[in-house]
Amino acid sequence: MTPAQRAELEAASTYFATASPKHTSDEEDSLFPRLRDTQDPAAERALTLVAQLERDHDIAERHHHAVEDLVRRWLADGGLERGETAKLRGHLAALRALYQRHIDVEDRELFPAAARLLSATQIAEIGREMAARRSRRIG
Repeated sequence: MTPAQRAELEAASTYFATASPKHTSDEEDSLFPRLRDTQDPAAERALTLVAQLERDHDIAERHHHAVEDLVRRWLADGGLERGETAKLRGHLAALRALYQRHIDVEDRELFPAAARLLSATQIAEIGREMAARRSRRIG
């Protein structure tokens, strides 16, 4: 591995170690509770999606931990054994497929439903909470 490749692998590992938990918190701590609290009967489908996305988060977390362990080993040892390389590829492929489906559900169904079901004030609160997780100020 070249120094540039090593730096890229370290940067990617750091990004996913911080970005994934923030994404999960954005949804599980900010968006999902507000959707659960709505009394609108139209929220039923959204709540079904919430349950599916929470399962996705649990599955993704297990894959992320496995990837993190393998990448740490790769960086420490300068490489991985063939079987470990196959495991890493498998976890990464699973994450890619999961996130493609997950993002599609969010973009096509959940976020439009949230826009209909939540007030402008609630949406602004969610935005402020998300920004705070990233140490950014919004309005």
